[in-house]
Amino acid sequence: MIDRAIEFAARAHQGQVRKGTDIPYISHPYGVGMLLATSGCDEEVVAAGILHDTMEDTSTTLKQLREQFGERVASIVEGCSEPDKWQSWEERKEHTLAYLPGAPREVRLVALADKLHNARSILADVRAGGEGVWSRFKRGRSQQAWYYRGLVGALCGSHEGEETLPFCGEFRQVVDELFGEADAG
Repeated sequence: MIDRAIEFAARAHQGQVRKGTDIPYISHPYGVGMLLATSGCDEEVVAAGILHDTMEDTSTTLKQLREQFGERVASIVEGCSEPDKWQSWEERKEHTLAYLPGAPREVRLVALADKLHNARSILADVRAGGEGVWSRFKRGRSQQAWYYRGLVGALCGSHEGEETLPFCGEFRQVVDELFGEADAG
């Protein structure tokens, strides 16, 4: 299943690049899948991580994902996709922050691996190229700080009767390094 997900995602994201770079976009879904695999997730969760942006950023449909990968994978990908791309950035991000705390654990796992991989990439770019990196985003550093700090709370805050998700410590650390300590700003 993981091999099929890699091939499917590679085709779906063909020609896409990471924001403001010439790095093939597929490196991101692969990285998300690797994070999930190394944390011991089963193959359906890893496949969903590899496929997590296919509905949001390509012409892939939920029906196609169900047919190719089954209901569980399709459901996780759907849960990680913004439902209303026509809404403003702020409305979409507010929806994500409100949705994630109550989302199924598997959706939160994939979302956390996605956001950690993105934050690591941004941090590496800031270290290499400075604060100009923020200009490649729809919203600048201060709005990104609001969103990423909100994600830390939504994904790594307490979820009743459940242990903390893997990667939470590193995610908090990367967000703090990117934007300063949460209580400092």
